[in-house]
Amino acid sequence: MAKVAAVITAERVVDADREARAALAKGADLVELRLDYLRDLGSEGLRRLANAVGPKAIATLRSRAQSGARDLPPPRRAEILAELCRLGFAYVDVELSTDAALVDALHKTASKHYQDILVSHHFSEPTEVSDVADALEACIGLGDVGKVAVPVRDLAQACALVDLARNVKLQSKRFVLIGMDGLGALTRALAEETGQEIQYAVWGRPSAPGQLPFGAAVRLRRKAPFVLGLVGHPLGHSVSPAIHEAALRAASLPGVYLSLDLQAAELPTLFDACPRLMVRGLNVTTPHKEVVAGLLDELDADAEALGAVNTVVLQEGWTRGHNTDVYGFRMALRSRGLRMGGRTALVVGAGGAAKAVVHVLLREGATVEVANRTPGRAQALADTFDEDVGVTELAGLAQRGPWDLLVNATPAGTKGVADALPVPDATVQRARFVFDLVYNPPETPLLRSARNARVPGTSGLEMLLHQAAKAFELWTGKAADLRAMERAAMEALR
Repeated sequence: MAKVAAVITAERVVDADREARAALAKGADLVELRLDYLRDLGSEGLRRLANAVGPKAIATLRSRAQSGARDLPPPRRAEILAELCRLGFAYVDVELSTDAALVDALHKTASKHYQDILVSHHFSEPTEVSDVADALEACIGLGDVGKVAVPVRDLAQACALVDLARNVKLQSKRFVLIGMDGLGALTRALAEETGQEIQYAVWGRPSAPGQLPFGAAVRLRRKAPFVLGLVGHPLGHSVSPAIHEAALRAASLPGVYLSLDLQAAELPTLFDACPRLMVRGLNVTTPHKEVVAGLLDELDADAEALGAVNTVVLQEGWTRGHNTDVYGFRMALRSRGLRMGGRTALVVGAGGAAKAVVHVLLREGATVEVANRTPGRAQALADTFDEDVGVTELAGLAQRGPWDLLVNATPAGTKGVADALPVPDATVQRARFVFDLVYNPPETPLLRSARNARVPGTSGLEMLLHQAAKAFELWTGKAADLRAMERAAMEALR
């Protein structure tokens, strides 16, 4: 069983004590006390923490060279480590590169007090898996438990680390093997399945990239895990991990939802690796919706019609693509009371999301025009439909309209993308309602322009929630808690 360790990074002993007790009360098996964060580190404080939570704590004094908060002079560091090994902590973390000469003496002291020595090594850069394996073997050889953490450069390396962990498990060795950063979180999600000793989880602020939320780590404990994820590039703006974590938590399911920031060339590797990565489902976002459609075994009717997929279900080696954007946009229109039969709509964009929007609007009986920065792409989108779809150039919008509905289906205005309007202010003023599929930030430049022009509008958050709930149901067979998802989204967008 992978023991869940809540990582405590408080700067005062009194706060570390309080947070550690709270984490254990909430279900943590262990707490990792990051002593390098403490500003009042001393013998009295160490005894207080040992008395309070020692038998359920990892005492870690991380050096700056190993990603710690601060350094101590070597004699003082050695003195503190020796003291920790007499105080009754469940584990004392010592570093392969910094403390190797001390390990034998520390181990003798710790064993007298029924403590385990955890020997760790943190790589600062992505490293060949063979070198990671050598470091892990060295850590295991010196201590009771060996731990290695390494940044992950790509999906292939993340997969190789998972395979390495499974091999070490077969040898019945006590270890922790962590891939850092977004893709590295796959190693954390599969900690139970790969036989790792400890699952380090966020309590308060993250101490390392890719750590799982505490609630997710507890849900995965002693369970057969499954992985869900978001595939696209870039993903920094997305709140999908937050809303699906909320849905998983509400349903008490042993799943985790990860951000998988991948280039198109990595997608075949992902689908080949999904069975061994325990992947049950994926969301797909810009710019991969159309590429993914060509990699799957089967498509539902909407995905087939559009040639674009935003949800993938994986089951028994079979991949099926869905387009829940269609459902999400239709539900968002209805919740706003927007009846489009006999109405006019301008859709800006020509990607997978734009296709889904046009598809819905045509089915609702609207007259649709499409505009895009690259007119050829707009024409190509229009040509995919049997119904007549008008194509207009962005430069000519001033002479077009008015429209009952203006939809932005481009990334313009997204957090981290150029803060620009997808259409001129004059075009916004000629719309009766503005629907911006962008949801982060909550008020985009387009919605700000609409507000200034006194044109009602909405972001894409409601569409996101409805399509996400539909995807969740497809993956799990359970209805999603839409209110919990909405609360998580609003919190993430603050």
